[in-house]
Amino acid sequence: MTTTKRKYDELKIDGPPLFCNNNFTTAAATSSPQHESSSSTTAKVDGHLHRHHCPPLDASKTALLIVDVQPEYWSECPPVRHDFPAFPTHLSSLIQNCRTQNTKRIIWVRADYSYEHSPWLHQFARLHEGTIPPIVRPSSKWEEFATPLDGEMVITKTSWSSTSGGTGLLDTLKQDGIDTVLVCGLITSVCVQHSAFGVFEAGYRTILVTDACADRGRERHEAALALYGDYMYELRSVESLKVELEEQQQQKKGKKKKHKKNDGTTNNKEVMSSIMKGVSVSLPFHKDGAGNVGRRDKKMMIKSESNDSLTSATSYDDSVSSIEDHGVAVGGAVADE
Repeated sequence: MTTTKRKYDELKIDGPPLFCNNNFTTAAATSSPQHESSSSTTAKVDGHLHRHHCPPLDASKTALLIVDVQPEYWSECPPVRHDFPAFPTHLSSLIQNCRTQNTKRIIWVRADYSYEHSPWLHQFARLHEGTIPPIVRPSSKWEEFATPLDGEMVITKTSWSSTSGGTGLLDTLKQDGIDTVLVCGLITSVCVQHSAFGVFEAGYRTILVTDACADRGRERHEAALALYGDYMYELRSVESLKVELEEQQQQKKGKKKKHKKNDGTTNNKEVMSSIMKGVSVSLPFHKDGAGNVGRRDKKMMIKSESNDSLTSATSYDDSVSSIEDHGVAVGGAVADE
């Protein structure tokens, strides 16, 4: 299969890190249990072919990180809207799917940059003398297509990465038992990518959702993806994640249904054996006129010593047959007429 070479493809790192020896690939593939239980797949994202190990997603251990989707970077930023008109649709679809599939955490990140608590602004102003510094004071407004629900976490960051500056993000991921983070939002080459770096460096499986991100120009977006995509983080589309999460949910439902069915078809003999443990039985006998001992054909009561409950049997023959089948000793008491 022939693939068309795209701009910035030469930036993509296909081999192991430069500081590693030739055994890196083999060691990485065999030392982690995650690799042993996963499958290796090839996916095409934004025209690029990506091959990597893809362990199945577990919604109960997955967090969605939505970075800086706020007016300063969307509704008030024409270049982003111009080049990524489908961004709102893709992002809202991703958010809705994560909610439907009960993703463990949906975390919203907002930028709040000022000289008081963003030290990097001083250096930025020095490098860009004469320009307006990127001071951001987030309003209380959210974009119509991306608004948190009650109970969804909202954090504020003072730097480009969602993991720095005391946001508490990494503590939350650890406490919730998260192992995978889906990263999306604005801007791809800046805060989205820096947030993905921070999550990856903390040891989490990091997936950057390509079509739920946008940048100040399509080329900047693609260059950022080409530079570190599938090297530090995986690249996935909204649709591919939707399909996988739905499949995993169906598999879980199937397992629960099968387990319930097995519970409902338990062998009757096993049930009776369990019930009859610790049961003492007293069966009535009677003497006839000749003094012969016989069986009284009447209901008998079976008392369980474990719960003092009484069970009736229709006749001696039926009850003895049933009880003896389950290993319960039968004793009798002779009763005069």
